[in-house]
Amino acid sequence: MTPPARTGTLAGVLPDQIERVPAYGSGAQRVLVRHDLVGTPAPGAAATGPAALATVAANIAYYGYALSAPAYEALARAGDDAIGAWWVGLEPVLAKLTGADRRMDRFVVYKNFPAEVLAMDDVAYWSRQILMYWGLPSEYVSEEERERPPLADAPAPRVLHAAAPDSLPRVLASLCALPARWTDDQWEDVEYLVDGPVDLATVPFVENRIRLAALMCARGLPATVDTATDVLRLAVALSDGDVGLRRPSRLRRFARRERRFLLAMLEGAPNLDEDVARRPERFKRLMRELRPGDYRDVYPRVVAAYDRLYRAVPVPTFNARVEALLAAGDPAVLTLLATRPGEYARRLRVLVLAFGAPAVEMFATITGRLTVIQLLKLRGFLSTVDKRRWRMYPPRGNWSRVQVVAAAHLVRLPVDHRHELLAAIAAELTARLEKAPPVALSPAVSRVKLPTNDAELAPYGRGTVFPIPAGVTFLRSASYWQFGAGVPTGWFDNSWNFFDADWTPVGACCWTDVRFGGRTAPGAVFSGDPISGADRQGRACQLIDLYPERLARSRVRYAVWSVLCYSGRMFSEAQDVFAALQWGENAEDGALFEPSRCQLAFPLAGDSHTKFVAYVDVARRELVYLDANLPAHIGSAAVNGTRLATSMPAYVEYLASLPSVHDLYRHAPASDDGMPVLYDDADVSITGGPAYVFRPSNPANTFDAADPARLL
Repeated sequence: MTPPARTGTLAGVLPDQIERVPAYGSGAQRVLVRHDLVGTPAPGAAATGPAALATVAANIAYYGYALSAPAYEALARAGDDAIGAWWVGLEPVLAKLTGADRRMDRFVVYKNFPAEVLAMDDVAYWSRQILMYWGLPSEYVSEEERERPPLADAPAPRVLHAAAPDSLPRVLASLCALPARWTDDQWEDVEYLVDGPVDLATVPFVENRIRLAALMCARGLPATVDTATDVLRLAVALSDGDVGLRRPSRLRRFARRERRFLLAMLEGAPNLDEDVARRPERFKRLMRELRPGDYRDVYPRVVAAYDRLYRAVPVPTFNARVEALLAAGDPAVLTLLATRPGEYARRLRVLVLAFGAPAVEMFATITGRLTVIQLLKLRGFLSTVDKRRWRMYPPRGNWSRVQVVAAAHLVRLPVDHRHELLAAIAAELTARLEKAPPVALSPAVSRVKLPTNDAELAPYGRGTVFPIPAGVTFLRSASYWQFGAGVPTGWFDNSWNFFDADWTPVGACCWTDVRFGGRTAPGAVFSGDPISGADRQGRACQLIDLYPERLARSRVRYAVWSVLCYSGRMFSEAQDVFAALQWGENAEDGALFEPSRCQLAFPLAGDSHTKFVAYVDVARRELVYLDANLPAHIGSAAVNGTRLATSMPAYVEYLASLPSVHDLYRHAPASDDGMPVLYDDADVSITGGPAYVFRPSNPANTFDAADPARLL
């Protein structure tokens, strides 16, 4: 049966019986919990009673967390009143981070999912769906909600360790050290933590540095940037625009004090003319707002650059000189590029193919001026580039417009040159980390990717792998959205596409294809298509259950999860869009959304119409984090199989080239009794000292969390 067009028109019909938790809780607790820490109350006059301790432990377990032994002991000394107040501040934080505060299961069409949907044939399902599209409230076509069996299974909890007095400053230092763009959550943490001057030199990633400088300016704190391009970025940041300069941004009117502040930095910027020549139209708009002619005698360099800009006086730029030398085949380009090691690294493959051994030798002289993350990325690229069948080119980092090109026709690097480059990188990394503490490195941390520049959702990197435990029989994905009162109906469709081992499409599960793999025992089933306008606040939720064993019997090797903006409104145009994924042993047990089962949970935001969140390798029983705005048809995932059959294999190859935590620590000294570097500490005893644990799950362990970002 062909699904009908969506025409939902109801608004404000149903009584608003469910309110989201309005409080966010303690800002400090929010920051700490995101970093696997928790603040504990001071010791009280009397010990905490057993009943209060048991209640709090059960409540924390409901959200999928547990307390480390020291944190639990601190609560035991706090007293009943203190622990009650502590929980009042902590619970909204846990509810917000897991998505439990949204009460997503209240906005699913069929509350007895999946059994209620599986009991319907196609005629019954679509007849009810059409009635809802015409405006009939969902409770008229769905069964009365039945009591579900209590939750009998839950994955191992994530352990929260007791925060120390210096935990918050250490979190800020770690955030500042990240060599990748802050996620929205990380930026929220930075905004909370910055209450005084910060040394911007400790912030290596330029967009983070500019956003932080703009925040400090807004709070009246001293902040300066060095280059003319950074001044432009700062002006854009102060105007709430795109700091990365990937999209046009309107500049606001600056006060006289702000104009003089920005002009003073431009006046002292090195390579002023070159930076201006690289982005002439953007600097014209900036100069119009700053009006340097008002201060002709104070900022003569800026006035002169402004004059040359409007008279279109040619300015020899670094890139122009590089391109001319490359076109002429002049090896002098190697010496020129060596003055800017990052630029040399970006052009490394071109240089080696053009000049051979001299380019390799010159690279060996600049490795000491590259950052660790640059070296690791180069190593990943060189290790995989000649094995890849595809190459991906996202213009200006825009994955929604990515181009996929077959790599068969590309010239390969000579094997000896590639080995020499990799040897130079390995030698430099080993030299950098030789003074680091010895580590006991687990091979499992190769599953954890280091963060990259263009990820948006999670603090770990794209390509991070989550093993699916042996007892898990189903995965449940959710998309939740809220448009607000009086806003026309819209949809953010929860969708899965299925592929065989060769990435040949074999089907989908989404709003138009509500089952995959048979009616009575499908490999995937959809929870019904809600009308967000039927709720006063424009809230709705879709669920999809996957059954890995049944998928495998239907020749499915890969299942790709996406959220698609059906209505053409981007994620940023909604009040709230949220994605979550749970797994468990019995799909009929527990509530439709159980926070303790949740493996991935994050808001979806940004100016895009697609988000490919993760994929499942059914044979390997692994969930792989994607976080990609790949191009796709937003009307229905069912028509995206052919396009994804090309883009997904290429993207998976790209993920394999990204550096992992293992790639970093493998260059540190090794020792069996060194600092543990683990994916999970469930079966390991750690009694004090530093350790890196991606997923802390052993409450008995005590350690100071090591941060790989400090080495990058």
